[in-house]
Amino acid sequence: MLYWIVLILLILGIIAVLGGTFVTIKKNRAEDARLFRRRKGRRRDEEDYDEDGYPDDDDYDDEEDDYDERPRRRRSQRVSDRDTDEPAPRRQKRRRQWKIIMEDIDSWQKYNFIFYETVGIGRGKDGSMFEKYLSLPNDVRVSKVHCVIIHHGDRLYLKDEDSRNGTFLNGKRIDRPIVIQKDDVIGVGETRLEIQRILRESE
Repeated sequence: MLYWIVLILLILGIIAVLGGTFVTIKKNRAEDARLFRRRKGRRRDEEDYDEDGYPDDDDYDDEEDDYDERPRRRRSQRVSDRDTDEPAPRRQKRRRQWKIIMEDIDSWQKYNFIFYETVGIGRGKDGSMFEKYLSLPNDVRVSKVHCVIIHHGDRLYLKDEDSRNGTFLNGKRIDRPIVIQKDDVIGVGETRLEIQRILRESE
C-alpha cells in the first residue's frame, strides 16, 4: 500500500515539474517575442533619421516631392531670367595717351605732343578747341585752323579742316581722314612736317 502512495506522489511531482517547466518556457517565448518586436520597432524608428539626426526624407511620397520641387524650379528660373535681362557691367578700358614727334624738314625744329584725342595745326594762336595745338604763325598759306590729328580706335588719322590751300600727306592732297604713321610727311601751306615717332602708352 505504501508503495502505491510513493509512486503516485512521484508521478504528481513529475507532472508538477513538467507543468512548471512548460509554463516557464511559454513565458520566456512570449517575453522574447515582445523584446524582438520592441527592437524591430526601435530599428525602424532609427532608420527614419539620417546620420546627423535629421528626419530622413526618403519615405516621402512622390506627390510631396513634386510639390516641393516645382516652386524651387520657378524661383531658379526667375533668377536666371533676371540675370539674362540685366546686361553684365562692362569693364571700361583705361584711356591711353599718345605721343607724336614731328620735325619741320626745312627748319629742323621738333615738336613733341602727348595727348589722348586731338592735336590741331593752324596759323591762329587760339587752339582751345583741341587738346594740343601746333601754331604756325609765320606761314601765311596756313589757315587759322588748318588740319587735325585725331585718335580713332588704335590709330591716328590726319583730317583737313576745310583749309583754304588744303592738307597734303606725302605730297598727295587728302579729302578724307587718312591713317598716318612714322616717316609720313604732312604738308600744310609751305610747311612740311615729318613724323619721326608715334608712341602709345602701354596698358
